[in-house]
Amino acid sequence: MSATLSRNPALIGPKTLTERPISGRRFNPARLVPERWVAHRKAVLGYFQLLAGSGGRLGLQVIYFFLLANTLSLADMGVFATVSAAGVLIGCFAGFGFQAFVMRSAAGRRSSLGGYLAAYYVCFAAALPIMIALAGLLYVVLFRNVIALPGYAAIIIVEIALWRQIELLVQINNGLGRFGAASTLVSLPVGFRAAAAVAFWAMGGGSAETWSLYYLVGNLVAVAVLVAVFHPRIRMRFRPKLLKGKVKDGLFYALSYCMFLAQGEIDKLVILSLAGERAAGIYAISIRLIDLTGVPLRPMFMMYSRKLIQAGRATGALVRESLKIEALVAGVSTGGLLVLVALLTVWPTLLGANVASAYGMLTVIILVPAVRNLLEFHGELFFAFGNMSLRAAVTAALVVIKAAAVALLITALPSTADWAPWLNGVFAVIYALSFVAVYGLLTRNAAS
Repeated sequence: MSATLSRNPALIGPKTLTERPISGRRFNPARLVPERWVAHRKAVLGYFQLLAGSGGRLGLQVIYFFLLANTLSLADMGVFATVSAAGVLIGCFAGFGFQAFVMRSAAGRRSSLGGYLAAYYVCFAAALPIMIALAGLLYVVLFRNVIALPGYAAIIIVEIALWRQIELLVQINNGLGRFGAASTLVSLPVGFRAAAAVAFWAMGGGSAETWSLYYLVGNLVAVAVLVAVFHPRIRMRFRPKLLKGKVKDGLFYALSYCMFLAQGEIDKLVILSLAGERAAGIYAISIRLIDLTGVPLRPMFMMYSRKLIQAGRATGALVRESLKIEALVAGVSTGGLLVLVALLTVWPTLLGANVASAYGMLTVIILVPAVRNLLEFHGELFFAFGNMSLRAAVTAALVVIKAAAVALLITALPSTADWAPWLNGVFAVIYALSFVAVYGLLTRNAAS
């Protein structure tokens, strides 16, 4: 208001001699505000909007996790977490990777959003029977002796279909800069899952098969509500030419995304296969607690990815900025784990008896939170600069190395207390290889 008044003397009234400034330059209060804050206030506001959603999500996740981890047995928790991980990996092929183009069009060329969104839904319909077939094959090979088929199918449907739709809505609204909507989309689905967990607990709990039905219903309701409220109101027109020109790149993205997520999920499958359901349950609880350290970081990842997409190419300044973010991610992740361990040291049953059983593992896998969050950040860097073939190759190699290393550890050291500390070394090697690959790509782009 004051700046407007200074520019419009008619709003002030006639000046007197004593009101005139000594110099000819008029006072502008806006100059008192740091220029950096003015330049970045929109980004800061957007971050806090996303963080508000992540903070709400964190609270709901704690409720969801506390009830589920202490209502299911450790063995059932291990089975559920592993089936869910398998579904997440298969679900990466939903839409044959066209969600990447939807995100890019939302962040850049919004006029093309309707075309890419239509192509995504056509590809999703084509991919669904393929994903179901893959899930059926995996059930026969790995899960038929640990969970009944109806329970397995319910969990798989959530991960390959329902959760993919929610993820798509988050990406679209983030790309459009609707950070308030994106933060709501992040937290509301967890709220529906938490409500399902409350209902499951109130009805006396049960096995993983029983929980899977609550899980399916909670996510069905979430998708119905979120699509009705947050799906963009745009005209979708399918253009076969668009699909034909992008399907190869989309499949590369789907493969690279699957490999990227497999870095965080393949160990659960290996542990279930070689160490049994109970060890898989303890590990799943530990990883779920570790994932909470990434909650304040993910809004920053989303916004930074959008910034890089709009920049179009890497520069020396962006490389230096990315390295600073790496240091921040490592510090926040490790600090979050240490706080969690300190709380469980003072109050071992703070999150229930089953969670207390994971305390011993949490105290020795100090490097794991930082590496998991940094690998997620590396995934954003690969995505932002569109090098899907390199990302797929790098992440596939990392998945093979990690799976082989974890399998070797469990085989050589059957006791969980013996192999758990060595996970730090496995994760450190994975991080080093990923760092060399992603920053080699960025520095080449910056130099070109």
